[in-house]
Amino acid sequence: MGTDISALKHNEKSLRQAHESALLASRTDLLTGLPNRRYILELLDEGLAAGEASGAGLCASIIDIDQFKVVNDTYGHDAGDAVLRHFAQVFRESLRPGDHLGRIGGEEFLLLQMDVRLDDAARLLNGIRAEFPPATLPDQTTRRPIAFSAGLTAALPHDDRSSILSRADRALYAAKAEGRNCTRIGLGMERTATDRAHAPAKTAGRSS
Repeated sequence: MGTDISALKHNEKSLRQAHESALLASRTDLLTGLPNRRYILELLDEGLAAGEASGAGLCASIIDIDQFKVVNDTYGHDAGDAVLRHFAQVFRESLRPGDHLGRIGGEEFLLLQMDVRLDDAARLLNGIRAEFPPATLPDQTTRRPIAFSAGLTAALPHDDRSSILSRADRALYAAKAEGRNCTRIGLGMERTATDRAHAPAKTAGRSS
């Protein structure tokens, strides 16, 4: 009887571990190890609901690696993959506990910053941009500087997934139009504001 119970407990543990592994895999982007599109959007929904209930601030940013196509066209898709992994690792290590970065497609990412003011969220983005180290490509000799554009917005009362992402996307479009390697802030009602702390001087002259 004791052996049967031990075997049953072992089987239950194995099934639980298999379920947890399958759940993690379903939520994870295989290339970067970040939350995938479906999961980061679920986290956005949860953050909006929590903010509505508690009044805590939520800021969302859509982030796009600048000139990523140039990397793929010049160095190949393995180099592009290396840039994506490097970007994800560096960015993730720079976040506060409780914040989330997910890959939503290609070279585009969604950043969720919880319980934060808009100006503090922008300051974090600019700090990461200013200190972002270059990526080492698969040839182990080429080091590629990394620049990114970001569209940042804060959750407004009654925001849903669609409205906040639309505002962040418009702000990202403005950042690209501004010349890339900067952050634009979506303020709602089709208004955007430039975050004046642009790229550091060491990268400002790089082709956009």
